[in-house]
Amino acid sequence: MASADAAIGIPAERTEHGAAGRDVPDVLRVLLNGAVFVLLWNHVWLKDLSDRSSLAASEDGSLLTQVLFVAAGLGMAAALHRIGFRHLRPLMTRPLILCGAWLGLTALMSVEPSLSLRRLALFAIAAMLSAGVLLVARSPRQLALTLAGSALVILVSSYLAVALVPDLAIHSAFDVNSDPSHPGLWRGIFPQKNEAGAAMVILVIVGLYVGSAASRWLGWTIVALAVGLLVASGSKTAILLLPVILAITSLCRIFTGGGMRGLLLLGPIVGFSLISIGSVLVPAIQDAIGALLTDATFTGRSEIWQFALDNIMVRPWRGWGIGAFWMTERTMYGGSEELTWVNTANHSHNAYLDTALIGGFPFLVLTLWAFVLAPVRDLQRSTGGRRLDAETLLFLRLWFLGLVSASFETVLYNGNNATCCMFMMAVFGLRLRTRYAIARG
Repeated sequence: MASADAAIGIPAERTEHGAAGRDVPDVLRVLLNGAVFVLLWNHVWLKDLSDRSSLAASEDGSLLTQVLFVAAGLGMAAALHRIGFRHLRPLMTRPLILCGAWLGLTALMSVEPSLSLRRLALFAIAAMLSAGVLLVARSPRQLALTLAGSALVILVSSYLAVALVPDLAIHSAFDVNSDPSHPGLWRGIFPQKNEAGAAMVILVIVGLYVGSAASRWLGWTIVALAVGLLVASGSKTAILLLPVILAITSLCRIFTGGGMRGLLLLGPIVGFSLISIGSVLVPAIQDAIGALLTDATFTGRSEIWQFALDNIMVRPWRGWGIGAFWMTERTMYGGSEELTWVNTANHSHNAYLDTALIGGFPFLVLTLWAFVLAPVRDLQRSTGGRRLDAETLLFLRLWFLGLVSASFETVLYNGNNATCCMFMMAVFGLRLRTRYAIARG
């Protein structure tokens, strides 16, 4: 019998001893993982952006989101119980444990403890789902086909939404907080065109993996549909980053040395961080960007980055707590009588700044250790200087997507964000591959 955990390379003999009667049928594995992928990629379908209630503070959260994640979490927990939670032990590394401990501690010390604890619970469920799909998939091929099915659900639904309910699938001038450049841009079933763009980059990466691991024509169909929607969304960040991600990770297939791979992967991450945050902190960088770009504010992001930096310095060592800063009464109405786009933003458009807002500078350092440096080490440990197989390349591309996106969008510690969830899956996948031999077939 195939390994219960072959998608991440656990040999069959490690799971068969004493496991009689505890297998999960393939149909349940596929249905569970398929539902989880659709949920993680987008759980708020066809949002009415003309509804002014979306401007209200969001301390209460979404009941639908909470119900969906709790239900998925219970289903995943049941499956992992049958398969064996022991296979998740490789994830109990020092940096990940310290990150989790600090995140929990800052939630307790949050300016809004009850809100932070709810957001922490949602994030913990999302993390479990992101790790669990790797164990539930019986083989790399099953994982690829499940990803393909979920991707087609998202893509077909988005194109149908544009055709049948354009008011809910295309940005218009009636959207609250509408940017003058947004009307006419597609968002499909997603709440906003940037979320649609980010998801399409994920689906391009998924399509390439499906083409390598399962079916070439199916994979390239997904790629073509995703690229079409990506272009129609007009998401500048996503369109810019996709070729960078594909080029850098392709070079990692050619260069197998740890030093060269580290330079290829970490160089762009540092570069994008200098371009974004550096444009606010360092006048010379700001002047250079102003000379090269027509919009040196990155569509207004520099204003919100400065606002985030100012508030990080208010609580530099323990932060504000997860989910306890943006879209709260304190942020929206505490500083002035008039609402600005900064006060009504739901994140800083920079994951590193938001990480410091959550838990202060210590949490930012732990995050860089656990999610930036450790995966590079895990990549080399799992490949041993060899060329990258399809699954490792999938994890590498999703991990790199998360980190280069982090300079312009908030993609860390946000269970509602598709890139965050796929980034966590990639980090967990790279880590699990350092423990288990790579499964074939």
